[in-house]
Amino acid sequence: MAAAENPFLLDTGAWVAVRRRRFAERFALWGILIGAVVLTGIVLWVGFAVYSALADRSSAPATAKAAAVIPAPAVAQTPVIVWNGVGADGVAAEAARQLMVKEYPIVSVGDAPDHSYMRTYVMYQQADTAGPAAARELIRRLKLDNAIAQPLDGVRKDELGGARLLVIVADPLTSH
Repeated sequence: MAAAENPFLLDTGAWVAVRRRRFAERFALWGILIGAVVLTGIVLWVGFAVYSALADRSSAPATAKAAAVIPAPAVAQTPVIVWNGVGADGVAAEAARQLMVKEYPIVSVGDAPDHSYMRTYVMYQQADTAGPAAARELIRRLKLDNAIAQPLDGVRKDELGGARLLVIVADPLTSH
């Protein structure tokens, strides 16, 4: 086939210009779409960052002020119940002994209803405003690095017998 018979094989430069213009139009359209998506993401990210910063700023002083106002009660005013959370013999008794050495009054020592605890818990009553501070102080004094302080969950107030804290021991406490 001769070049003269196929008009597409004859390149006068106009066809090349049309192809370049179409490519540029497609590239520009995709560029605009990608740019719009990126710009929307940046605007949303900056908006979320500003919102988070304002929310943190407004709540931080109230939290710090509340924590500073309610100190941990004296050890003598922090009666404790100790429960064995793993079922091994003597775990709760040894923990109670160590608490007595630190001058905590012990209300009772016993077994937890469930022996599947993986970590030691120091639980406080939600109504007790000094409860969180008392739990953190007990954890600090006994150097229980893996213990979790949290509100009482699933324990009735009448089961506490006047105790401020409930310690569910999952691992033997080490003497420090």
